[in-house]
Amino acid sequence: MGNINPYLGVEDVDRCVGRKKMGFSRFERRENQFWWRRIPIRLESQAVRDSVLALAGTLDETLGGPSVPPAEQDMSRRRSLYFFHSNNERNLFLTTFDEASVAECYQREQSVVPQQALALSNSRLVLESAGKIAERLTAETDGSQADSDQEFIQQAFLQLLGFEAEPEEVTSCQAALKNWENLPDGSRQSARSNLIWTLLNHNDFVTLR
Repeated sequence: MGNINPYLGVEDVDRCVGRKKMGFSRFERRENQFWWRRIPIRLESQAVRDSVLALAGTLDETLGGPSVPPAEQDMSRRRSLYFFHSNNERNLFLTTFDEASVAECYQREQSVVPQQALALSNSRLVLESAGKIAERLTAETDGSQADSDQEFIQQAFLQLLGFEAEPEEVTSCQAALKNWENLPDGSRQSARSNLIWTLLNHNDFVTLR
């Protein structure tokens, strides 16, 4: 009982303990009134872009300075906070992920639309960053385990999605890496870049739980 949240009611404690006895590690509370869980929300548009760059090691974290004009934003690696935007000039990638609206007192909506998946799939920012992330993880994991592919997969899941890969997920990723590597123009590194690109398109990459 030492780990029971003090903010739970008596009924909740009874239900939690009862389900633990049945083999459940937690119980379902649909009202979301207590601190043990939260409703999943989408990452803000700026956080999505900055996360991709940070994982690739290319995010410019310089503080202060002038705003980045729209014409330079595609090539800029500065934090999205410094992007200039107005009602008439808005960054397409950030707008796709519900950038705060100038015309609505900077109110930020949450949406799930096909254009978001297309932006993550086809964006030059994501495609270039996937290769850099794969290179960094390869340098961190090669030689640390007998099976470096397995360690690479585990680290990719942890750093991109925030959770450990299940055994069946590791097996599927290993099979995918082998298939990509066996393509006519395939290589070990291009296969790993493809896996990173796939995980960047995973729902949990843009979801805060």
